[in-house]
Amino acid sequence: MFMPRLAAAVLALSGFACASQEPPSAAVSARPGVQAQAAERGRRLAAGTCVSCHAIGPAGASPMAQATPFREIVHRYPLDQLEEAFAEGLVTGHPAMPAFVFRASEIDDLIAYLETVKAEQ
Repeated sequence: MFMPRLAAAVLALSGFACASQEPPSAAVSARPGVQAQAAERGRRLAAGTCVSCHAIGPAGASPMAQATPFREIVHRYPLDQLEEAFAEGLVTGHPAMPAFVFRASEIDDLIAYLETVKAEQ
């Protein structure tokens, strides 16, 4: 008597769990939109903080000659190293660069944007 009830409960719970999960295709298709939003926030952050010295897009010269364009930075350094540098507090990259401290969400957004810059190359 106990076993049939246990089996029925297990089946009911497993069916509920399967029904409540998002299909894999929906989860995958939601990711690009989320990444795109993060990348856009990162682009806006870079446009507000970095663009006075660095070329932040796929083309053009940096306004400051010593400031490496982002499209070159993403090929010189792995993005996980850049993420770590942002987290530790980016102190210097060129002589006139001010110290930057970014929040975790800003770092995520910057990395998402840098991924798009890297992909454009």
